[in-house]
Amino acid sequence: MKQYEGKIAYAFRKTFVFYLIATLLFLSVPVQISEAATVRLNKKTASVRVEKSIRLTVSGTKKSVKWSSSDSSVATVSSGKVTGKKPGKAVISAKVAGKTLKCSVTVKYNASAANKKITSKTTNLYSGILIRYTNKNKYPVSLKTTLSFRDTAKTVLSKEEDHNFCLAPGKSTYMYFPKPVNENNQYIDYADYKVSMSSSATRFKDYTEDITYWCTPGNVNMTATAYNYSGKNLTAVRVSYLLYDKSGRVIAYIPYYPSCLKKGTHCEEPVNYPVYCSSPAKVKGFIDYAY
Repeated sequence: MKQYEGKIAYAFRKTFVFYLIATLLFLSVPVQISEAATVRLNKKTASVRVEKSIRLTVSGTKKSVKWSSSDSSVATVSSGKVTGKKPGKAVISAKVAGKTLKCSVTVKYNASAANKKITSKTTNLYSGILIRYTNKNKYPVSLKTTLSFRDTAKTVLSKEEDHNFCLAPGKSTYMYFPKPVNENNQYIDYADYKVSMSSSATRFKDYTEDITYWCTPGNVNMTATAYNYSGKNLTAVRVSYLLYDKSGRVIAYIPYYPSCLKKGTHCEEPVNYPVYCSSPAKVKGFIDYAY
C-alpha cells in the first residue's frame, strides 16, 4: 500500500513540475514578444539641412542603443542626434534589443551655411571689377553674383551678372564685371558698386582636372589651346586668362570659352588682348569651370 502511495506521489510531483515549467514559459513568451513588438524608431524618413540637426529616439525599451550612419560624410549621428554634413542621402541605424531600426535621412542644401565658407578677393581693373571666389565647403556649389555700378545718388548705372554652376570643394573661380560705358563705348564715372552673391545646390559634376590648356602669347593676341580628356561631352568650359605687367600686377582679364566640349576633342584659337594692354609681360590661365 505504501509502495502504491509513493508511486502516486511521485507522479503528482512530476506532473506538477511539468505544469509549473509550462506555465512559466507561457507567461514569459508574451512579455518578450510584446517588448520586441513595441521597440520602434520615431521616424522612418527625415530631412535636415547642412549644419542643422534633428533628434531620433527609440521607444519601447530601456536598453542601450547603438547608433550608426551609412555615410558619415553626408550625416553623422551621436546618441540619436543627426547632423547634416553635405547634401545627399544617408541611412541612420539604431541597433537595440536584437533589432536594427533604420531611418532614411535626406540632407538638404543650406545656403546661409554654405555662403559663410565661400571667400572672395576683389581686384579693381581698368576695365572692370574682378572677383575670385574660393569654395571652402566640402561639397560643390552653384554660384551667382550680381554687381551694380552706382553714381553718388545710388542710382544704378549698369548691372552685370556672372555664374559658375559647379564650383568644386577647395576650388576657385573668377568672375568679371565690366565697368559701365556710354553710347560711344566710353567708360562712365561711378561712385561705388554693390555686390550680391548667392549660392545653391548643383546638379553638375566638376571636370576641371580633365581639361588641359595653355597659351602662346604674342604682341597683340595669344593662341589659346585646350584639350578635353574627361571622356564626357561637357556642357560648358571657361578659362580665365590674367594679364600681368612687368611689376607682376594684374592689369587685364580675358574670359575664354574653348569649343572643345565633346569628349576627346581639342581646339586652338586666337584670342585678342584688350586695346589698352597690347603687350603684357606675362599671361596666366586658370580654369573657372568645366561641367
